[in-house]
Amino acid sequence: MIATSYRRPLLTACLVFTPFSSGVAQLTYQSPPADLVKILEAPANPVTSVSPNRRWVLVTIGDPRTVSISDMADSAYYLGGSKIRANPDHRVENIGIRSATVSSIDGKVVRSLEVPAGGRVGTATWSVSGDKLAYTTISKGAMALEVMDLPSGNVRRANGGGLSGKIGDLDWSRDGKDIAFTTTTSTGTSLWVADVGSGATRRLTSPDLNFTTAHGNVVDDPGCNWLNGKAPLVCRLWPANRGAAPRSSEVPGGVIVQESYGRSAPARTYEYLLQGPTDEALFDYYFTDQIALVALDGRVTPVGQPGIHSRVAPSPDGNYLLVETVQRPYSYQVPMDVFPSRTEVWNLKGQVLREIRNSHVAEEAPSARDAVLPGVRNVNWRPDAPSTLVLVEALDGGNPRTTVPKRDQVSLLSAPFAGPAKPFLQTEYRFGGITWVSPSTAFLVDRLSRGARRRVWMIDPSAANGGSPKLIWDRSTEDRYSDPGSWVMALDPRTDELAPLRSSDGKYLYLRGSGASAEGERPFIDRFDLATGKSERLWQSAAPNYEEVLQVVDPDASRIITLRESPTDPPNVFVRDLKNKLLAQVTKLGDPAPYFANVKSELITYTRADGVKLSATMYLPPGYDKSQGRLPFFFWAYPREFQSADAASQLVGSPYEFKRPGRQNYMMLLMHGYGVLDGPTMPIVGTGGKEPNDTYVQQLVASAQAAVDKIVDMGVADRDRIAVGGHSYGAFMTVNLLAHSDLFRTGIAESGAYNRTLTPFGFQAEPRTYWEAPEVYNAMSPFNYANKINEPVLLIHGQRDDNSGTFPIQSERLFAAIKGNGGSVRYVQLPLEPHGYTAIETQRHLLWEYINWLDKYVKNASPRAATAATGGSLTPK
Repeated sequence: MIATSYRRPLLTACLVFTPFSSGVAQLTYQSPPADLVKILEAPANPVTSVSPNRRWVLVTIGDPRTVSISDMADSAYYLGGSKIRANPDHRVENIGIRSATVSSIDGKVVRSLEVPAGGRVGTATWSVSGDKLAYTTISKGAMALEVMDLPSGNVRRANGGGLSGKIGDLDWSRDGKDIAFTTTTSTGTSLWVADVGSGATRRLTSPDLNFTTAHGNVVDDPGCNWLNGKAPLVCRLWPANRGAAPRSSEVPGGVIVQESYGRSAPARTYEYLLQGPTDEALFDYYFTDQIALVALDGRVTPVGQPGIHSRVAPSPDGNYLLVETVQRPYSYQVPMDVFPSRTEVWNLKGQVLREIRNSHVAEEAPSARDAVLPGVRNVNWRPDAPSTLVLVEALDGGNPRTTVPKRDQVSLLSAPFAGPAKPFLQTEYRFGGITWVSPSTAFLVDRLSRGARRRVWMIDPSAANGGSPKLIWDRSTEDRYSDPGSWVMALDPRTDELAPLRSSDGKYLYLRGSGASAEGERPFIDRFDLATGKSERLWQSAAPNYEEVLQVVDPDASRIITLRESPTDPPNVFVRDLKNKLLAQVTKLGDPAPYFANVKSELITYTRADGVKLSATMYLPPGYDKSQGRLPFFFWAYPREFQSADAASQLVGSPYEFKRPGRQNYMMLLMHGYGVLDGPTMPIVGTGGKEPNDTYVQQLVASAQAAVDKIVDMGVADRDRIAVGGHSYGAFMTVNLLAHSDLFRTGIAESGAYNRTLTPFGFQAEPRTYWEAPEVYNAMSPFNYANKINEPVLLIHGQRDDNSGTFPIQSERLFAAIKGNGGSVRYVQLPLEPHGYTAIETQRHLLWEYINWLDKYVKNASPRAATAATGGSLTPK
């Protein structure tokens, strides 16, 4: 007998159903019931930040992301892998932080940031010392800059003639006397500075900052930077005599030619690429900048020649610049971060002191595991030295199949950058980074993707070849249970750099980790002995609470700042005195999502047919119990590859967390009478020397079968009314499950890739090309099995998808394939949306689509034949 549909008492608004029709049509944006909209757009969960001096805790509650579709419709260009605005974003919108409080860690002082009536706080930034907080306010379409002195509570508003526009990019000088910031108006972006003592502000530049690089399109060092924490600032301005933007011509001036002769150049698929000469001209126009030094009196000194500088990184002592410049010929196959480029060291006059690397062709990274580009591939300043570069290059030509005793060479090159780089050390595996602790102590990581190995070595940077490297950890990166944690970092106010926190006697460092285990996560804090290389557990979270370490208060770790919760207590900040075994509550935050208060959650575990252990978080609607009948269910998942079954079986999550659903569309289904299985693990395991994807379909279906069986056996799910969904690789999973099993009544697939021949040089963790493993690519492509998809499928895709591999054509062709084979399919195209959906109109409409679709094909669906409803096919249909 089929159980009756569970009807929730909480929401009473009814949906107005618009019939799904065949053919092509534009549907105006729809909205779900008002009570669901209210939840969807409720304030975001609290965000916690600890001050650099570890004496204060800032807690903010902000608006959800509410970009409108009209915002996204602003004039923009899609060039070299980036979306850029044709005009600066100068709108001052009443969106931001609704409330903010700063509490001393002893709980005795609480400061509230004043939020204008009906307005918002924009952003907040700690001073380097941690005793002051700068923040912006938004009120009636205008912005202001405020500075709070935390010990006294005094607030001073920065003011100055002509200060107007959108304020952003707050950046404290190291001594705390000045705050640099930008203002953006319709005419452009300017650099300003505020004197913290007097509150006076002054504009340092005309509106000539290159807003293309200043607001995140070139991400290495956006905006302006203090040199060594003090004036002048190094900025990127528009070149002089920039002129008007190029205009595209309707009449082609010739053909477009791309060439490659005998050079292996595999490339994954990308969006937003250059398309022709007009795009090249626009790319030059919007990305070219003039590096300049800007003094506090407003003097602007150009440095070097204009160029497309994708990186401008000052040395720690502020005397040099590491500059990466994009150069021609541009590529129509890859984004700008792998265009031909040269990396150089400049002095502050713009003179080139040393060319570090120079590529004359676009560089396509190889797809094989552990394969890298030949030559110098990594150049960075050593953070604990005044002006020393760390260079990394392959000793095997970048080819992991080459038999060599060492894979990578790490070299050092110091000012004045003359002569050859000094070899520092060589690594047996690929170089994975260095954490610099002191002149005589650092931690080197080398790693291998194949085998998932990661090793950490303690070295002596002052000795030749790192002294005698001492192996500290050698472990599988997939093994969460053996994870030693990560270093507790603290900001050094002398250098404004993060470094591992050392004990007052210099003998110890500290590690904090999630403490994953077979019983669930139990976060911890360890003390690491630099002499022995051993860790000692200082404290670990214990039932019935889940408590994670945010920061260590003092160098000897006698006190720690934690975020503590339980299944019935919402997260709050505490200070735990380890020496005296005391616990003090700092914040008193309530339920961050009271509308979900009666939703039931449970971390469940179960086992796949091959013995791999799986887990998921199960949510049940508010007010539900089993006496009301079995529920319609929705699964939301994302597969992951593993190289061992043991690692794939490890438990993710903790039973002691204060579980509240997020406000993703699929979670909102809880308020509409559905159960939700969130994140059921879908491991794809490589065994016997084989790649994981060699048996992708079989393992995927087996994981889904185990999850279905579990919730049915628990008595909460109706086997005949279960749907599955996912985004990106989760969408790929969804359509494969529909093609190769009868476990689900329908599926919702967002922005996926369904034909792997369109991503022939690898995808996700697949290291082989299509030509190396055509049978795997073909077997994994649900497009090839469109004739076997006999369940309805809802396809959704952003028309401006910017993710590698997930071109909208993937959904277009799958829609055509299912339609052509007589299947049931609806394809929703989202105007202006990238891979992740942002507009509020889009979010509302998607929830409307979800509810309409699932109510029709799951909740109110007619029963299936008994053979389909009681089991699933473990082999392709």
